[in-house]
Amino acid sequence: MEYVITIVFGLVIGSFLNVCIYRIPQGGSITKPSRSYCPHCNHTLSAWDNIPVFSYLFLRGKCRYCKGKISPRYIIVELLTACIFALILYRTLNLYKTNSDIALNLLRGCIFAGFLIVISFIDFQFMDIYNIVVYPGLAVGFLFTLFETILKRDKSIIISNVLGAVAGAVIILLIAILGTYAFKKEAMGMGDVSLMAMIGMFVGLWPNIILTLILGAFIGSVVGIILMILKRKKSDSQIPFGPFLSIGGLITMLYGKEIWAWYHHLMGL
Repeated sequence: MEYVITIVFGLVIGSFLNVCIYRIPQGGSITKPSRSYCPHCNHTLSAWDNIPVFSYLFLRGKCRYCKGKISPRYIIVELLTACIFALILYRTLNLYKTNSDIALNLLRGCIFAGFLIVISFIDFQFMDIYNIVVYPGLAVGFLFTLFETILKRDKSIIISNVLGAVAGAVIILLIAILGTYAFKKEAMGMGDVSLMAMIGMFVGLWPNIILTLILGAFIGSVVGIILMILKRKKSDSQIPFGPFLSIGGLITMLYGKEIWAWYHHLMGL
């Protein structure tokens, strides 16, 4: 039953994340107007038009009023959010035993994923990471860190996470500076620096921040090679790095311990 509730909750949150993804790049408010509207005719949508997934399928991806085509991104974000929330629940139930640990890490994981989804889809479309999204995420991550530190009376938690935020930002900043110097053009934006700080605040310092970078770089390289093979990108074309850092951070949060254990076993450590 908890999975059904989590999936439904994920679909609803995914619908809200779509509002953020659409309005933030336009400089609009995510709360005003309070009701969603068609991006083509600006008609306010009814409650029946706003049911996650089902409204999109029932209306065949079109506005009920003007028949304008609605981006498939809406249903993708809703389904993706629901699936990620369900996966976070699964991992949380397997990793933690007490109700307080389960509740804390489930809530933290879902909020972390929500920020990453908004950042990734905006960066993918506009090649830009908005600090108006990243800074609240960084603040929320710090609040969770502070709360867990007080709850468990363990100062190492806040030390690890704060250092993770600082180290993540510094590493990406150094890569950006060196890349710009080597290639004579901007290699990485400052948005990636602030994003890595946010991720570091959630996943902590060693070894998670390094694993996030390795996974992000690896996944980004694979996708870049595939796009070049398919001739969708040229070798000197830029692709947003934010989505890959986000994927790396999410994988690290969910499976970081297992990945490092596998690596140690592989290396015979």
